[in-house]
Amino acid sequence: MYNRIIYAVGRLPKAAPAGSHGRRGRILPAMPEWFSSVWPVATFFLGGASAYLRDFVTEKRQIARDSKARQAERDKVISERRETFELDHLERLNEALQKLGRAAGRAHHVDMMTSRQTGHYAGTRLSSEDSDAFAQANRDVHMLRNLVLDDALRNQVARVHEALNVPSSMHRSDPDDAEQQFAVAILALDAAQAAIAARIREIYLTASLPAART
Repeated sequence: MYNRIIYAVGRLPKAAPAGSHGRRGRILPAMPEWFSSVWPVATFFLGGASAYLRDFVTEKRQIARDSKARQAERDKVISERRETFELDHLERLNEALQKLGRAAGRAHHVDMMTSRQTGHYAGTRLSSEDSDAFAQANRDVHMLRNLVLDDALRNQVARVHEALNVPSSMHRSDPDDAEQQFAVAILALDAAQAAIAARIREIYLTASLPAART
């Protein structure tokens, strides 16, 4: 019995030598007592800082989206006002050009009738009604043409305006030359009115398209 006890004691595992890590690795030192009281506070502040940063980024993004939406709304309002102005202006200009064409045609007709008797063009005194209509049509076109937004169209209307007034200034000219000049002016008038109509259609078509998503 005694021998068995000695044998069993002899088979007990030997203690690891000092400095040995053993099979489980290095044993971490215990946390100091103050750590358990400081760590919850640090965690609280770190969480608060993270939440603040997240809210700050979210708010900045929302401000940017709101600013972009307001700018898009302002751009839309400005575009609509511009289109409304341009449409109204072009319609008035087209009507004024039509009146000027009729007034110039009336003056040309009177001058051509006189030229059959005198052999010279122009020099005929218009009636008060015809003269006033011609002068008023010229004033209207002159006022409206300078407010045309498109540069090319504005220059085209200015050339037509000048061309329609050329025949009435051809005093004592050859009637055939005056007739040719008047024909050129009428063709230019037709082209200008066609350009105005094309611009009006373009505005209506553009306004009917859905706004592009941003």
